[in-house]
Amino acid sequence: MKKQLLIVTTLDTKGREAGYVKDCVQKLGVQPVVMDIGVVGAPQIQPDIANTEVAEAAGYDLKELIKLHDRPKGINAIQEGGRVIANRMLQEGKLDGIIGLGGGTGTSITSFIMRSLPFGIPKVIASTMASRDVREYVGTKDIVMFHTVADLLGFNEFIRLVLDQASHAVCGMMMVKRSIERPKPIVGITAYGPTSECAVLAEELLFEKGYEMMGFHANGCGGMAMEEMIAEGRLVGVIDITPHEIADEMMNGYCRGIGPSRLETAGSMGIPVVFAPGGLDNAAFGPSSPMPEELAARNIYGHDHRVCVRLDSSEMQELASTIAEKLNKAPESTYVLIPKKGWSEGDRAGMPLFDPATDLIFTEALKKLLNPQIPVEEMDIHLNELAFARRAVEVIDEMIKKADSQHK
Repeated sequence: MKKQLLIVTTLDTKGREAGYVKDCVQKLGVQPVVMDIGVVGAPQIQPDIANTEVAEAAGYDLKELIKLHDRPKGINAIQEGGRVIANRMLQEGKLDGIIGLGGGTGTSITSFIMRSLPFGIPKVIASTMASRDVREYVGTKDIVMFHTVADLLGFNEFIRLVLDQASHAVCGMMMVKRSIERPKPIVGITAYGPTSECAVLAEELLFEKGYEMMGFHANGCGGMAMEEMIAEGRLVGVIDITPHEIADEMMNGYCRGIGPSRLETAGSMGIPVVFAPGGLDNAAFGPSSPMPEELAARNIYGHDHRVCVRLDSSEMQELASTIAEKLNKAPESTYVLIPKKGWSEGDRAGMPLFDPATDLIFTEALKKLLNPQIPVEEMDIHLNELAFARRAVEVIDEMIKKADSQHK
């Protein structure tokens, strides 16, 4: 049976483009299924799934909403219904990939649908919105944003080339198997530039013990992607050495944007976690998140075009409170490992952020607030040293083996 590609767009404005993509993918041996997500005018081509059918899947009467001129509710009905239909198609084995064409509204609706689909399903959006910050569209999912450069208004040779390339891209992705085989159990680890050395060292150590490592960039989105991977059962353990995102969330820094489940999913599922305070010594700021003027007098470490600003004692105490509350939800599957000689590359002896006295305020506050069942081990070394990575791997290995033996 041919692989099926779901083509999602507003056929009242992008019908011509959808028809072109439909023809293109058919020539590539893929079966197209066109879903109309338009909420204003009549479709320019006949859809396989009409907009009224899409809204009905979510329990709405689109015609009635159009009569009431309630466009926002109509858009909500379409995206909710699109999510239901796409996931139903997937469960029935009728969806092998999805492509969206859009401007602002089409991209918003299509990406909402795509974010509800699991990792591995090819997801491509051809849109002018790819020139902007695409985080609101991509979120934590493997969505490819294909920049059309010109708007999908005039139909010309340039646009046809872009649509050809986007169509070939998603069809090519569909030819690759999407199942992820797991010959070895996978351990997740968080890292960002100033703590990446520790993660690099940990990978070989994990491999020696029979694991593969999956790294997550602690940039806000990365940490939340790890939480989703944990929820999907892809990880057997977590070395969360870079909860820096929690500091940036508190300070409105560059790596903000975490949800309430950050640092909690593993515990709720009984997945072992080794926690370390990597990057909690600072908040990061950059062009998209300028440093507040009131922080300008603090010690600053220049990482690249971004800067890391030293946090003070009151902020350390606030972080300790937030983290203790999260870790206390699963004391039986948590181990805290604290390096006493610095938590990031800028927090080494002789570096601008080095302040062991302030780090100690966090450590002492955390120990007072943590459930006594949670072990806290302090090491007289820096986080990026081999000995620290080795100890983190030893502990997570012991915890995973213990959890495995309890489940047998």
